[in-house]
Amino acid sequence: MSEDDRFLNPYNFVRYLTEGKEDDRPEIKLLGRCAPPPHDRFVGLTGRIECELEAVTPIFVSNSEFVYKDSREHKSYEFFKLMDKNGQKNFAIPSTTLRGILRSVFEAATNSCFSIFDGGVLGKRERPENYDRTTNLIAGLILETPKSKDRPGQVKEMTSYQLPHRDFPRYRNMFQLNGTKILVKITNRKVIDVKEFNEENSEGYVEGYLKTSDKGIPGQTQKRNEYVFVDHGSSTNYELSYDTYQNYIIANRNNRQDDTKYPKPGHTIWFRPEKNQKKVKEFGYAQIYRKPFSKSIGELLPEEFHPCTDYDNLCQACRVFGWVYQNPPKDLEKKVAYAGRVKISHAKITENEDPPLEFTLAILSIPKPTTAYFYLLRNGKEEFSVKYDTDKAQLRGRKFYRHQEEAEKQEYKREVKDQQNRTIRDALKSGAKFQFTVEFDNLAPVELGALLWAIKLEDGMYHKLGLAKPLGFGSVKISILSIRKLDIKERYSSYAKEVLKEIPDEKTTEWIDSFKQAMRDKYGKPFEELDNIQDLKAILSKPPSDLYVNYPRTLKPGRNFEWFQQNEKYGKIPLKIAAEDTEGFPY
Repeated sequence: MSEDDRFLNPYNFVRYLTEGKEDDRPEIKLLGRCAPPPHDRFVGLTGRIECELEAVTPIFVSNSEFVYKDSREHKSYEFFKLMDKNGQKNFAIPSTTLRGILRSVFEAATNSCFSIFDGGVLGKRERPENYDRTTNLIAGLILETPKSKDRPGQVKEMTSYQLPHRDFPRYRNMFQLNGTKILVKITNRKVIDVKEFNEENSEGYVEGYLKTSDKGIPGQTQKRNEYVFVDHGSSTNYELSYDTYQNYIIANRNNRQDDTKYPKPGHTIWFRPEKNQKKVKEFGYAQIYRKPFSKSIGELLPEEFHPCTDYDNLCQACRVFGWVYQNPPKDLEKKVAYAGRVKISHAKITENEDPPLEFTLAILSIPKPTTAYFYLLRNGKEEFSVKYDTDKAQLRGRKFYRHQEEAEKQEYKREVKDQQNRTIRDALKSGAKFQFTVEFDNLAPVELGALLWAIKLEDGMYHKLGLAKPLGFGSVKISILSIRKLDIKERYSSYAKEVLKEIPDEKTTEWIDSFKQAMRDKYGKPFEELDNIQDLKAILSKPPSDLYVNYPRTLKPGRNFEWFQQNEKYGKIPLKIAAEDTEGFPY
């Protein structure tokens, strides 16, 4: 690998379509929002699809019930298995995994809602001078966390003191001690002594709560202070709203420490209040906390793509795969769920010639949505300077991992075992085959066509499933072995056990073509030229042959963060739209 080599980011986004045409034709209406059909009568196509799934790169689907952890907190996982009729456990892929990958493609292809979507406010650590200086930074102790929008939490105002410098080394980087009760002796607004909490020997001392934190950011100025919070009898409490609390969780979902992801009663925090109000505006565990953006994620996504909330106005994917209201209303008469019309079985292994692999994975990165030039567009175009607060900023679309022709061992293996990575005990090599069934009920021809397209994809396109997708794992090809359709008349006029009739390939092609034509009629372009389809093809097909696919990094191993620092300082290169991303990034 040289300085002239370039790479593709392991993920990109499938754009959503706007300005679809309204039309009274049933097939066009079914590509928009409407009420779902009933389950108590036959009004559409019903049948079964037999499918074969073949791994084209190594795959690993974890059985989360079997996790092994050593003394270094390093975890090992086994492949998901099912017990057969002979009592033997065999490799399998759970139906939930299959359902997830098929629904995600179906949603993207049909321009459905974002069924899994956190629309809260993200935040990013800023330089100290960029924080609101018109309100004070206050030390606080969480008394109660919010239960709902009608039941806010409470934060008690505390007084903060720096720990004495002689005691600082004992608590530096000791995050696990955060919130621990200690005894402190205070003279002239300074802590002069610290000792462990012991009510029997506390004369001259007051009760305090340690405010300690984790290691700082590599390459940044090292911390010089840790604190202790003391309650001096103030009766001032601040309201912690449900929205503020949830926004914190969304903005901090990738925190390294689990305790800081979900604040709890008894935790010490720094916060700023709303002006002239006893309400928490923003808060964090450090003084330089993630500052919330003024716009939420939800504000950057058109309302029509937010998760469905109305039974009589469900999107295509929610009507086919099922729907549950994420925040059900108090109105008990309102419908809050709809059973999907697609049932998917577990996939059972049918062929596996090579012995399973066991090795320790490389470190998998975590999503970085605050890297806005990866996640956002401005006015439909990529822009390096775009932020969540930028005018006309918008979400790029739905995140998908790229297909890679081959998983390279130097990319996915790591010798060191620690908390940052994991060991997989029995990954399957390419060539492993599975079979599963998809049962469908009451689908209109255009819906069945969309489902068939989402299963088969186009030639040269592959689904991605399981663990380590950005490292080249998880590319699979799904083939349709047969389609059988229920003959309603014969079912109720015959004693035959099998009333599913084989459907010829021409009929399958006809259903898929009906979906493509309906998409063309609704959005005004040939199916292959639609933005969402172009992006899907680009991400799920073979990448340009002269480009690697890997996380952003420099030529120095183990210092990936430097790539982002250098890009923000010198390169200023945004992630290109998936269909146009043919040059990649420089190392």
